Amino acid sequence: MDYLNIALIVLVLFGVWAVVEVALTMRSARKSIDKITTSASEVIEQAQPIVAKLDGVVDELEPAAKEAVPLLKKAEVSLDSANVSLERVNGILEDVSSVSGTASTVTGAVNRAAETAVSGVASVVSRLKGGVSGERVARLEGADAAEPAHDEPADEPAPQRYVEYVSVGAQAGEPTDAEAEEK
Repeated sequence: MDYLNIALIVLVLFGVWAVVEVALTMRSARKSIDKITTSASEVIEQAQPIVAKLDGVVDELEPAAKEAVPLLKKAEVSLDSANVSLERVNGILEDVSSVSGTASTVTGAVNRAAETAVSGVASVVSRLKGGVSGERVARLEGADAAEPAHDEPADEPAPQRYVEYVSVGAQAGEPTDAEAEEK
């Protein structure tokens, strides 16, 4: 026996073995394909009623889908209108803000003018009156300036005052009675 004959016999045996393996693989593949085909048929049979129902739903939704496009166009127009309205409101609010700022400035000017007038009147009244009592000075410097103290028993009731002119003059930087008399 020659090496070539031995190699041919080995190749023939390997070829027979390969053919047997391919045959066995094809046989098991055929069984697997049959199982897959059977289960696919069952799934298709179960899915057919669902597909039929979905087809009916799509048929029912088709008229609504045709109306959806005009509704979307109307919604777009409404949103554009709302945007324009919001821009107008924004402009109005900006105007109100500027008017409020102007009113605040005017109010501040009126307050300063009123304080100046009241302090002038207070200085004139204090000059005419001639002096300020110690109790009133203490109230001006930190005690209750709007109302007289109720803790002290008074022999005679103090008249109710709404504005202490001396306190306004002292707060506005006007000279007190003692300073006015010195000048």
